[in-house]
Amino acid sequence: MAKINSGSCLLLLVLLAASSSAIDISRLSGHRHYTKRSGEGGVRPRGPYLLYLLSSPSNMHEGPKDCMPYEPFRCPGGGICISIQYLCDGAPDCPDGYDENLRLCTAAKRPPVEETASFLHSLLASHGPNYLEKLFGNKARNALEPLGGVQKVAIALSESQTIDEFGDALHLLRPDVEHLRSVFMAVENGDIGLLKSLGIKDSELGDVKFFLEKLVNTGFLD
Repeated sequence: MAKINSGSCLLLLVLLAASSSAIDISRLSGHRHYTKRSGEGGVRPRGPYLLYLLSSPSNMHEGPKDCMPYEPFRCPGGGICISIQYLCDGAPDCPDGYDENLRLCTAAKRPPVEETASFLHSLLASHGPNYLEKLFGNKARNALEPLGGVQKVAIALSESQTIDEFGDALHLLRPDVEHLRSVFMAVENGDIGLLKSLGIKDSELGDVKFFLEKLVNTGFLD
C-alpha cells in the first residue's frame, strides 16, 4: 500500500476546505506564482469525490522530498510538485500531463458526485424505484440496480465527458441513449413539454430541469 506523505495530507486538507467553493491559493502563506502562467487560473477541484481521484493509491507517489505547502500536489513519478491552481488549467505541468487528466478535470467542473447521488436518491425515495426509467430507460428499474446502483450512475455522470461516453460506461442501449439525449436537448431549448410527457410533475420540474441544465452547461451534449 502506498504511503501518504505530508504533502499529500496537506492536499487533502486544502481540498476539503474547498469542497463548497473555489479557493484562492495565492492567499496561503508561502505561495509563489509560476512566472510562465502567473495570470492564468484553472478549475478548482472540489468535493470528496475529487479527493478520491487525487488521493487514491494509484495517484499516490513517493519521491525524494516532501512537497512544499505552496506546491502540495505531487506529480506521478515523485519528482515535481505543483500548486493546486495549476490543476486543470489547460496547460500540463506534470511531465506526463496528469494534472490535465480528462477524468479528473471533467469531474472538477461537474456537480459533485455526492450532490448528484443525493438528488437521484431523493427522486427514487419520493416516486418509487422505477422512476428514473423515464430518463435512462428500462435498465434504470429497481433503483438503478441493473446499471450498477445510484453511486455508479452518479460517478458516470461526473466523469463522462459526453452523453455517448455515459452510455458506453453504463452499457445503455442506443435507443435509451437517444431518448436521454432528447430529454437534455429539450432542457437546453427550454422545452419542458417533453419532461411533462414523461410524467414529471409540475412540482418536480424545477429541480429536474436545474439538475439537467448543470450537465448541459458542462458539455454533456457536445
